[in-house]
Amino acid sequence: MMSEFDPERVRVALAAFAGAFVYGVFTLVTLFMTGAHVTQKDILRAGLNVLAAALCGVVTAVVVSPAVAGVIPWASMRDLPTIGFFIGAVTWEVLPFALKGLRNRAKAEADKQGGV
Repeated sequence: MMSEFDPERVRVALAAFAGAFVYGVFTLVTLFMTGAHVTQKDILRAGLNVLAAALCGVVTAVVVSPAVAGVIPWASMRDLPTIGFFIGAVTWEVLPFALKGLRNRAKAEADKQGGV
């Protein structure tokens, strides 16, 4: 198993975690800047949101970054940690739309197979 250890994927994972952390700090600052009364429960929810975003972003970045790098036409922008950072930062916001699209596609496929 250790022979498959890829240090580049670790760098991608750390970059994705950093991207999710930036997203999380933005979320928390936005929460504090609203001017509303922020309770400890709100802070806990925001913290759990950041944790979920980090986990989702890291897993997605580690799996998807090499494929994304393959379709970027500019060699200077194919840096895997940079791609991982971006994926880590935006995955949590994009995930609901992606899941809705997958659900609709699965439903259409099920209807298609059920109608045959």
